Amino acid sequence: MTTTLPSRVDVTQYAGKETLIRLIRQEFKDCFDLLVEASEEQWHNQTPCELWEVRDMAGHLLDAAYGYLGYFKQGEQGWPTEQPRGMRAYGDALGISALEYRKVYRWEVLGRLEACASLLFDYFDQLTEEQWTAGPIPHAWVGPVPGFMMAAFQLMDYSVHNWDLRKALGKPAYVEAEASDTLVPFMFGLMEITFAPERAKDLNLTVGIHISTSQDEHWTVRIKDGVLTYKPGKPKKPDADFSYPCTEFCLDVYQRTQGGTAFGSKKAAKQFRKLFFTI
Repeated sequence: MTTTLPSRVDVTQYAGKETLIRLIRQEFKDCFDLLVEASEEQWHNQTPCELWEVRDMAGHLLDAAYGYLGYFKQGEQGWPTEQPRGMRAYGDALGISALEYRKVYRWEVLGRLEACASLLFDYFDQLTEEQWTAGPIPHAWVGPVPGFMMAAFQLMDYSVHNWDLRKALGKPAYVEAEASDTLVPFMFGLMEITFAPERAKDLNLTVGIHISTSQDEHWTVRIKDGVLTYKPGKPKKPDADFSYPCTEFCLDVYQRTQGGTAFGSKKAAKQFRKLFFTI
């Protein structure tokens, strides 16, 4: 049976705030339920994230929520911020910090996670229109961002890690349809910040990306002079094209799966896939 998604809500605008927060709350609930229902044996199951078992996924989500509470308080008080650390260091740093929670009793980790998430969602609820669209709210890795980006980062985290957890727990693995559809425009931003320019030396590529979303959309990604740019719409003369189901696109950008169907130059498609580092 084909599922018809509602038209995508623009969650970068204040009118879309309720939709984005609703999706975050649902994804968190799904995630938390998976963690609570896992057996003691499953608590130690390996996840698709190389460093992490299921227990470490819980540690990471707690670590992230705790950090976000600090960001909001830091912005609230107008305290100084450090220079952004950059996404190159993000994956390794958060991968290791999650392991610290192995020292904490399982049910205490989950108690802390539920408490921190509740406080974090309160911050999201209280964001004004100006804070939602302009911020700026500090973020240690990417620098100050508007409120909607803080919420979008959380939706990315829960949605993709729900796929990880389902996979680790032997359940059918998927990313919820409305969440993945909402995240599509943000996935191009993720491409941009995980782009490795040193891998693009002397490359001049135009890639078309078709995604079966609520809007059945097309995007153009350009690689030129060591810079990645993107915009909505079909390219005129692409070197390669990719076509994706919506949820498969999100997992591909996160490098969980190599999804989609490639068309055009096989060499160009292969070159494009190798231009990103993992977080």
